[in-house]
Amino acid sequence: MKILAIDTSSFPASVAIADNGILMGEYVIRNQRKHSQNIMMMTERLFDDLGMDISDIDVFSVTSGPGSFTGLRIGISSVRAFAQAMKKPVAPVNTLEALAYNFSLSDAVIVPMLDARRDEVFTAAYKFNNGTATEITPPCVMTISEICEKYKDSDVIMTGDGAIIHRDELDGFKLAPLNLAETRASSLALAAYKKAEKNELCDYNHVAPLYLRKSQAEREYEGRKNK
Repeated sequence: MKILAIDTSSFPASVAIADNGILMGEYVIRNQRKHSQNIMMMTERLFDDLGMDISDIDVFSVTSGPGSFTGLRIGISSVRAFAQAMKKPVAPVNTLEALAYNFSLSDAVIVPMLDARRDEVFTAAYKFNNGTATEITPPCVMTISEICEKYKDSDVIMTGDGAIIHRDELDGFKLAPLNLAETRASSLALAAYKKAEKNELCDYNHVAPLYLRKSQAEREYEGRKNK
């Protein structure tokens, strides 16, 4: 089973191809302003370097959110187009779960956190059993003080840019090293492989972004409207 995984949910963009859970190749570029240009270039280059074609792909996967509103739309629209054209299924994975798969062999509870600004983070919690994630806490928005209180007596690993930004406030907790604190298409591909094994796939037109909060533009519009 060959999986093409695309992540444009945050600052780095990455694309990976895995075959039956084995990573065949991956590209990562850290330039959020050019996700729409880079992701197609990266995908084409990866196919070329591996001597593969899009018709070889069995399942397409994408991070579905939370994350950058613009970034999510870029990744989802790309994967939907690929899946529609090739008539293949999609394995959407929420960004927090994909990030947790950086630690799929850990016995600790994995707490991914993405910066939501205003001293808040998008977060969830996962526990791994034989390399497969079980959701302990569903995706939600929490303050850093709520995070500290919730996990003060727990064996957890905190990861994601939310953990990096608030590392001083999270003193005393286990924090992921920088090389494991960002979503990677390779980890997304692993999560997608696990979902494919359980037949948790969908058609391209059922892939939708997971927004845990309205965009700043929407909030500002509603604020003006209610004045």
